[in-house]
Amino acid sequence: MNKFTISNLPELSGIYLFKDNGKSIIYVGKAKNLKKRVSSYFQKNIDRGVKTDLLVAEIDSLETIVTTSEFEALMLEAKLIHKFQPKYNLTAKDDRSYIYIKITDEEFPRIILARRDHSTKGSTFGPFSSVKIAGEILKQIRNIVPYCNQKREIRRACFYAHLGLCHPCPGTRHNLSKTSYRLLKKQYSANIRKIKLLLDGKVIRLEKELRTLIKQASSAEDFETASAYRNRLENLDLLTRHLYQPEEYLYNLDLAEAIRDRETADLATLLKNYFPQISTLPRIECYDISNLSGKNATGSMVTFQKGIPDKRYYRRFRIRAEEAPNDYLMIREVISRRLKHPQWPLPDLFVVDGGKPQFLAMQKELAAQNIQKPLVGLAKAYEELVLVANGKFIKVRLPPQSPALHLIQRLRDEAHRFAHNYHTMLRLKSLFA
Repeated sequence: MNKFTISNLPELSGIYLFKDNGKSIIYVGKAKNLKKRVSSYFQKNIDRGVKTDLLVAEIDSLETIVTTSEFEALMLEAKLIHKFQPKYNLTAKDDRSYIYIKITDEEFPRIILARRDHSTKGSTFGPFSSVKIAGEILKQIRNIVPYCNQKREIRRACFYAHLGLCHPCPGTRHNLSKTSYRLLKKQYSANIRKIKLLLDGKVIRLEKELRTLIKQASSAEDFETASAYRNRLENLDLLTRHLYQPEEYLYNLDLAEAIRDRETADLATLLKNYFPQISTLPRIECYDISNLSGKNATGSMVTFQKGIPDKRYYRRFRIRAEEAPNDYLMIREVISRRLKHPQWPLPDLFVVDGGKPQFLAMQKELAAQNIQKPLVGLAKAYEELVLVANGKFIKVRLPPQSPALHLIQRLRDEAHRFAHNYHTMLRLKSLFA
C-alpha cells in the first residue's frame, strides 16, 4: 500500500476490502468517503490501537467498490462480512461486537437488535458493525414502514402509535371482534413483510407495493391513508434514492460508474430536444440559496463531473445584499460573483434549484454577461425541469424512474446540503458573536 494508490481513491461512498499477500480478504469496511477513510489507516504518529496496527501490517493490496449511497454501502458491508468472514472483522472487534437485526417469530413480530445467537427464532439480517448503526437503520425504516416493539402483554397503544410510527399497533388488539383482530393481524404482517424486503435490499418491490397502496386508497377516496402512504414512499426515496441490491455490486464492480454514465447520457438526450448544441454533459453546476428571513443568507455552487461530485470546484457565497428576503436578487448576486472568475471553467449546463423566479434571475444575469450556456431550473412542487425553448417558458416533468431525474435530484440535494451547512455555520457564529 502506498500514498499514491490512496491519493487516487474517490471521495465517494463505498466499500473497501483489505487483502493480504495471498490475496485473501482480511477486512471489509464501509465509508462515506473512501479516500478519507482508507487514508486514516496509514496516518503516522497516531495511536490506532494494537488490533488496527496488526491489520495494517498485513495489508498488501486494496480493492474498492463505489456505491451510489451510504445506505447501499452499509448493506453491502453486511453482505460481504457474512460471505467472506474476514479475519480482522472478527478480531478487530471481538465477535460479540457485531450486531444483527432480528425479526422475531411471533404472532405479532418485534424487531430487535441481537448478538450472534439463535436463542430467539426469527429472521436475521446483518451483521452490522455497531448498535448505533443498526439502530439508525431501524429509525429510518420506521419512517417508511411502521412497526411495534412494545411488550405484547401491554393492553394499550404504544408510544410510537401516537406519533404515527406504529400502525396498526398490536397493543390495541385486545377486546377486538374476531374480524377486526384478523384485519389488524393481516395489516401488521404486511408491514413486517415490507420491512424484510427493505432489509434484503429489495427496494423496487417495496416501492411498487407502496405505489399500489396509494392508488387503491385514492380510488376509494381515502385520501388520508393515501397521503400517509405517499409520505412513506417519499421517505423511502430519501433513504435509498433508488437503491441497488448488494449482489448487483458483486456481479459488476463498476456498477456505480455505469449508473452515473447512464444518468448523464439520459439527461443529455432529454435536453438535446431543447438545446441542439448539447451532445454530452461532462460538467454541470447547480446553485441553491439558503436563508432564514433573509438573515445570514448563503448561496452554494456545486460541480459534478461525469455525474460525480467534484469538490475541488465547490464554492459558497455569503450574500451581501441587505434587502428583504429576495431569492431573485440573491441568485443574481451569486451567479454574478461566480462569473467574475474566468479561471473557473464554465459548465456544459447550469442548474438552479427553484422555479420560474429563480430561473429568470439566473437567465437574466447570464444574458447580461453574454454567457450562452444551457440553463434549467428545478421546480419543487412536482420536481419539474423549467426552461426556455423557442422563446417560450416551459415545464418538463420527468418519469419517477428517469435516470435524468435521479441526476438532477442528486445535484439539487448536494447544492442544498452545501448551502444549508454554510448558513447554519453563519447562524451559530452570529449567536455567539
